[in-house]
Amino acid sequence: MSAKLAVAIVAHSNRELLLEALAALTDSGRPAVEHTLHVLDNASEDGTCAAVREHFPAVELIQQDFRDGFGANHNRLLARSAAPYHLLLNDDATVEPGAVDALVAYLDAHPEVAVAAPRIVYPDGRHQPSAFRFPDPGTCLRSLATLGQAGIEQHVTGTPAAVDWASGCALMLRRSALELTGPFDEGFYMFSEETDLQKRLSDRWFQTHVVPHATIRHHVRASTAADPSRRIVEFWRSRRRYWAKHHPGASGDAARMALAGQYAALSGLSRLATLPGPLRRLAPSLPRVELDVHVQNALHGPTGPGLRESADDWNAAHGVHR
Repeated sequence: MSAKLAVAIVAHSNRELLLEALAALTDSGRPAVEHTLHVLDNASEDGTCAAVREHFPAVELIQQDFRDGFGANHNRLLARSAAPYHLLLNDDATVEPGAVDALVAYLDAHPEVAVAAPRIVYPDGRHQPSAFRFPDPGTCLRSLATLGQAGIEQHVTGTPAAVDWASGCALMLRRSALELTGPFDEGFYMFSEETDLQKRLSDRWFQTHVVPHATIRHHVRASTAADPSRRIVEFWRSRRRYWAKHHPGASGDAARMALAGQYAALSGLSRLATLPGPLRRLAPSLPRVELDVHVQNALHGPTGPGLRESADDWNAAHGVHR
């Protein structure tokens, strides 16, 4: 009998977290549904492949000698299986018992849903924002007006509910829907590719739902935290591509300027020694230097190399090509 589900992980130098994720998928969090388990290694340098072979020999391991982006790597994994459901999982995301089967059951019961997303929590169990409104001009203006405090996140508790888009750290996709829209747009190297995919699905009347009784623990930014400036450049490069596709011209410019204003305002607040009581909840979570890099990229375009260039430099240094 062919598998109903393919579980697909892209690994990138997160050996210990990947082993934790695989342990959950093969032990307490092992899906009851017939499934296959795939890992694509994005040219890690920490012994990831050897560790997977040693501890999880049944996993289908693809040892890639070059580095590529999120969408391109996951498209390769999508092509490895014909399973009707496909679970994308970060290498720093650990499933809780029953989570995978809950997502499968939900898609079985809701044919209008193309994407089932779990509840995401931090390793200590705190809520992690993972479902959001599409970044259209209206959403970005609300974000500016509230400095990101309202109108952006779609927080689902209790019963499953529709959202605009959910984080790509853990998504279960319906393959038949992707056959209509196409897979990830590989023009996005990192960031916004899952937003774009779910927007294209939404345009075809498919829905994304969060299933809160399915829980996954996520170590946020475990793969992209090393160089904030390159991460920010890549974020804005991808967001500009998203707006060019879905809100071209003045509409996208309005969204971009609204977010630029939000980051500029937060940078201004970060310059204050202390914030008055009513404003303390607006205290920015990012350092001022990062906020200023966001503003520069929003207004003027890339301020330097991004994550794509980091991968290109690594590939060139090792004599490999995408």
